[in-house]
Amino acid sequence: MSGASVEPVVASHARFPLIDSVRAIAALTIFAFHVVFHLGLLNTDLLSRYLGNLNVGVPIFFVVSGFLIYRPFVAKRFAQEPAPDIEPYSIRRALRIVPAYWVALVIVTLILGLEASVFTPSGIVTYFGFLQVYDIGTVVGGIGQAWTLCIEVSFYIALPIWAFFARRMLPRSGRRQMISGELWALAALFCASFLWQLVVSPLFLPGDQGYLIAQISLPAFADQFALGMAMAVVSVAVHSGSKRPRALRLVEGKPWIWVLAALALYALLGVKIGAVGLGTSWADAGLFRHVIKGLIGVCVLAPAVFGGALGGGVRAALGWRPLMLLGLVSYSFYLYHLAFIVKLNEVGWLHDLGWVAVAGASFVCSVAAAAVSYRLIEAPGIALGRRWAKAASARIARRRGAA
Repeated sequence: MSGASVEPVVASHARFPLIDSVRAIAALTIFAFHVVFHLGLLNTDLLSRYLGNLNVGVPIFFVVSGFLIYRPFVAKRFAQEPAPDIEPYSIRRALRIVPAYWVALVIVTLILGLEASVFTPSGIVTYFGFLQVYDIGTVVGGIGQAWTLCIEVSFYIALPIWAFFARRMLPRSGRRQMISGELWALAALFCASFLWQLVVSPLFLPGDQGYLIAQISLPAFADQFALGMAMAVVSVAVHSGSKRPRALRLVEGKPWIWVLAALALYALLGVKIGAVGLGTSWADAGLFRHVIKGLIGVCVLAPAVFGGALGGGVRAALGWRPLMLLGLVSYSFYLYHLAFIVKLNEVGWLHDLGWVAVAGASFVCSVAAAAVSYRLIEAPGIALGRRWAKAASARIARRRGAA
């Protein structure tokens, strides 16, 4: 059930081709959020409470990453095969992320005139080293939205450690026991992240160096990755022949249920939580919305993962070719879009035409930059990563054979 009826935009995405469209949806919501935020369209009315939550694309990206990156580890474990080797895994991740980001960082720095902060010894270490999220003075410097990329990179580093724990500490035989063990462990990870935000984060005061690290780092977002990782476990179990739970069979055949659930959850984002007895503080509201956005990520991803070959209107919409193509270049689109919004808003005649003109021009420029970046940097980097990873795997196999 991997969406075989939909032609993937690239051959390597054949198993889950609709995930490209999920990436596009995430990128578009973040683009819309930055448009309304940086063009001054937010105020105190009800509509703004919803527009201000369009950054739901970030949790969607995190859920997608949790699913895609963890799935190979789960598949190997369930098949009783050796775990993926760390060296090839690291090579693929690095060449997927680093080249496009480094080039974009240079270009965005020049476009926005940030040379004095980025092109310094400390700036080079911080921004090129994915460390901007760990200091309040740099968190939105360089490519401002790349604070989320810093969290992604920390997840890439932590995931093999989690996979090692799963192999050593969780049940090693019996499919039902392995599945339940994985899901219980991930539920514990979700709860630990929730408690981190509920208990640990408030211990740091605004302005303290540790405040930002507590609020915007992997422990605070591990719950959203855990949701995607849990979906990976269920996906591997389903694809390996395990019986589908009745609830899963229902939503596979009726994917519009996921859409309705996502819309209902999004409607909750505009609710003042004090009115429903969930707390009154800013921290309470932030935690409530954080959890809701993670669940929205699950609802958006699910139709692309479960029952993809069953078709239906939802999957037909996800299979719209322009949307899938935007998803293919969504990483570079994400890297460049904010710089275009900020810069084009400074163009007098364009600004005078109104925010729609600025947003439209920014979108076109972002798509063009993303397409060029993908063609010249991302795709070659991905191909090189696969070749180097394959060579690394061969070296490791030879060493093991010699031993």
